[in-house]
Amino acid sequence: MEKQYLFDNEDLLVQSDDKTITLTTHRIRYSEAKGGIENLISIHLEKISSIEMKYTSKPFLIYFGILALVIGTLLGKASNQVDVIIISLIIGSILIISYFLSRKHTVVISSDGGSKIIFETKGMKSEAHIDFINKIEKAKHKLTNKYPV
Repeated sequence: MEKQYLFDNEDLLVQSDDKTITLTTHRIRYSEAKGGIENLISIHLEKISSIEMKYTSKPFLIYFGILALVIGTLLGKASNQVDVIIISLIIGSILIISYFLSRKHTVVISSDGGSKIIFETKGMKSEAHIDFINKIEKAKHKLTNKYPV
């Protein structure tokens, strides 16, 4: 967020490297433009009702990948067919790689009765997620309470 868009007495607290997420002393803003689609969501801190961190993956992909490797290898050895082993290695490898590509950390910031800010946190460790959430909560507490943090 550019300084020209800040309110009086509003300060920038933290901003993501790619500038998609901005936390100020008064609001949090998500701004992204890709593929011809622009998305801008701004939530005032006092309107935030919840913040959640989600980790999602598709573990069935790794199970089926290992299963394909084991069954294909056993069938290939039993029938003495190298083609079956190669095909099972390819299918199993694709499924296992797909599992690792399916893993995502997502942060969801909900407002009371309004929009949600949903974004993936690529390359951030869990400690960084928790630190970011704590910064939002502290900023909201400072804004809405007369007592210092």
